[in-house]
Amino acid sequence: MKFVVIDDDPTGSQTVHDCLLLLKWDCSTLVKGFESKSNLFFILANTRSLSENDAKLIIEEICKNLKTVIASQASEEEIIFISRGDSTLRGHNFLEPNALNSCLGPFDATFHIPAFIEGKRLTVNGSHFVDKTPINQTIFARDKIFGFETSNVKNLLFQKSKSQINLEDIQNILLSDIEILNDEENNIVFKTLKNLKNNKHVIVDIENYSQLEKFSSVIKKLTKQKKFLFRTAASFISSISEKKSFSECETFFSNLRLRSKNKSFLPGLIIVGSYVELSTIQLKNLLEISNCNPIELDVFEFFKITSSGNYHRLRNLFKKKFLKEIRFSFEKGRTPVLFTSRKFMSLDYSEQFNFYNSLAHFIAELVADLKYEIGYLISKGGITTNVILSNGLNADYVYLEGQILTGISVVTYNLKNNTSLPIVTHPGNIGTKDSLVNIWKVFENKNNF
Repeated sequence: MKFVVIDDDPTGSQTVHDCLLLLKWDCSTLVKGFESKSNLFFILANTRSLSENDAKLIIEEICKNLKTVIASQASEEEIIFISRGDSTLRGHNFLEPNALNSCLGPFDATFHIPAFIEGKRLTVNGSHFVDKTPINQTIFARDKIFGFETSNVKNLLFQKSKSQINLEDIQNILLSDIEILNDEENNIVFKTLKNLKNNKHVIVDIENYSQLEKFSSVIKKLTKQKKFLFRTAASFISSISEKKSFSECETFFSNLRLRSKNKSFLPGLIIVGSYVELSTIQLKNLLEISNCNPIELDVFEFFKITSSGNYHRLRNLFKKKFLKEIRFSFEKGRTPVLFTSRKFMSLDYSEQFNFYNSLAHFIAELVADLKYEIGYLISKGGITTNVILSNGLNADYVYLEGQILTGISVVTYNLKNNTSLPIVTHPGNIGTKDSLVNIWKVFENKNNF
């Protein structure tokens, strides 16, 4: 059984290890995923950073190539498709699985499982919570692009579908159902799952891994008879694939740090692009360390450049300015922390997508110019990280080493000089106030700092 995860940003692999994350989806790259030794691989579609129309086009392109590769494979191996989305319900939660159903279906059902147990995001009685707070009462519900007003996943799905599905056609598997669920043919909940058809949408309550594992076990038994699709957060992927989160000791990650030709450690670089409140708190704590040098990228100044008639010259000067500041930090033995200013541009829907993608591409160019000068990279924020990997480093794929902290992964990227650059893919909405500090300490061997 092979699990193919189409991820809407690069951080959904935060509960598993030892697999490939594909940054491209041409047929030859997809073949690498299918031929990899792991039973699991990710396609980092980064669709959360795209408009609805562009996201749909990307999903359709991925599906077209998947169908071509699958048709060319002689293997009889079963394939399970998972659309990985945000555990705080931001993103194209209806559009993406709907496009997958159109291209790779028809499926008998689409299961919506937004629970992310490691991040205390749980679904109870059809409603979603963050650490016992209804999701609609959190900062995530006020997202400028993907905001919403309800914690009821059924109602949210109905609203996101723009009434393309009927409320009565969305079912709930409640905790009470999970409690009595088993894989015997006469089990009432098993029968319900077995009788699903015509791409029924099903919301699944989950509070812990034992419930997920029970559900996953039943799903595996049914895959020979049914064709199911999944729109889930990261915990389900760990459960269904049995590729559990894997945290190596601190020295494992610190030893991934690259060295120069004279064997001394190369400097690190930290990028903070995420705007959520937790990211700002983590950034503030990091900048209290004297060894870390703050370098602020003013979003308003960048916006003026993008709107200028002298765009290319001004952008080039802007880029040289930041490269100079970062390299000056290297010379002084300090870790540069490049962060976008904590201001939010008031733009319309399409302008926001275009501007923040342009900003992410600018940051990715900086990383591209510095990739042979750094020993590790910590990248905070999903969209920023994806653009760094796919555009800045032009990676076809990266290898997932494991988690340095709960929900925070380390991948390695093969440079052309036969070395592998460790990159921390830190989601915007995950971690404690000290996460960035603690990760920096690991790579700098400063846990007694």
